Amino acid sequence: MSYKNIARLVLQQNRQFSRTATASSGEVAQGYKELKHIQEKFQKPDGKPVFLKGGAMDNALFSLTVVLSLVGLAGIGKLFYELSYPKKED
Repeated sequence: MSYKNIARLVLQQNRQFSRTATASSGEVAQGYKELKHIQEKFQKPDGKPVFLKGGAMDNALFSLTVVLSLVGLAGIGKLFYELSYPKKED
């Protein structure tokens, strides 16, 4: 079989059409309501950046990230100092 035939067969097998009727009652599924609630929570204009709107876990992870970044910068500063002013051997 050629690559074109294989690709055609794969596309035909993956093509699925919806066989369910559309909702005529106007009700929205529960999952969509929950998603809308979460979206409203993150879009609320409360002055917080979006990466801190998730709650206490987001604050803890952000604080951990800041601390680890500062520790890394301090280590780089120490390395530069030690390389700039090597210990003298007597």
